[in-house]
Amino acid sequence: MNDLNPTDACFTFRDNFVPVKILAGNHIFERLAPQRTSIIFGVTELPWAVAAYRIEGLIIQLEPNLAEPDAIAIEKSGKARLVRDNTVIYELDCIIPPEITGLHSNFFYRCPECNGHVYECTHLQIDKREESEPSSVQSISAEVTACPVCDGKIQHLGQGISFCLDCDWEHGLEPITR
Repeated sequence: MNDLNPTDACFTFRDNFVPVKILAGNHIFERLAPQRTSIIFGVTELPWAVAAYRIEGLIIQLEPNLAEPDAIAIEKSGKARLVRDNTVIYELDCIIPPEITGLHSNFFYRCPECNGHVYECTHLQIDKREESEPSSVQSISAEVTACPVCDGKIQHLGQGISFCLDCDWEHGLEPITR
């Protein structure tokens, strides 16, 4: 999957996009907090400054204009990606300077192609999956109830996503890597 992976004290993506700052919704901010290498600090000296901390050289900053499970990863150049709860990544069509102390709106949730919510379209999605994705295992329909490996019971999670309750066989799931 194209997820945000904490490895060797830096965060990388499959295509070598390397962020220097993460604007995080509250849930992501709290989830990454145990890995912090600095105390929580304000981005500016002002009393209303947003909370932030470092994980090595990466700044994680709380962003109230993001949904709680979302994050925006920002590269040194200002290229940005919206990460939806570590499941889908969107290439943002705007430059967000890494030194930004806070966003003033949630403009990044609108798609410039269709003007819809980014979660309702695929224009900005990175690593889109083709509908007719080639696979060494034939497509598993909801009518199939027996595992092709052990003849055990299959659990269907959604279109094209299934796993066996009796063995390690699965179809359509991304491996979890850490």
